[in-house]
Amino acid sequence: MEVKLPWIANVIHKNPDYFPNPEKFGPSRFQGSGPLPHTFVPFGGGPRMCPGVEYSRVFILVFMHNEVTKFRWEKLIPNEKVKYDPMPRPAYGLPIRLHSHKP
Repeated sequence: MEVKLPWIANVIHKNPDYFPNPEKFGPSRFQGSGPLPHTFVPFGGGPRMCPGVEYSRVFILVFMHNEVTKFRWEKLIPNEKVKYDPMPRPAYGLPIRLHSHKP
């Protein structure tokens, strides 16, 4: 008999055994050696891994560098809830206001 188990990345990504305080925004958890292999897989894995994984990483790094160095962010809904359907996302799309840094 074959048994198929669904694998949901969101469950692994919120496991406190691998990510202390998983609900808290903490980018420093990826510094150094980062998480253990196969505990953080935003692009899937194996034969169905996203073919654009490396391009996406570079694109996001360049985007975030520009956003952080050129703008100050203000959340318009400070305590916005997260909903799951099936992946987590802000309930109202995370509306923000960007304020340009003065040169």
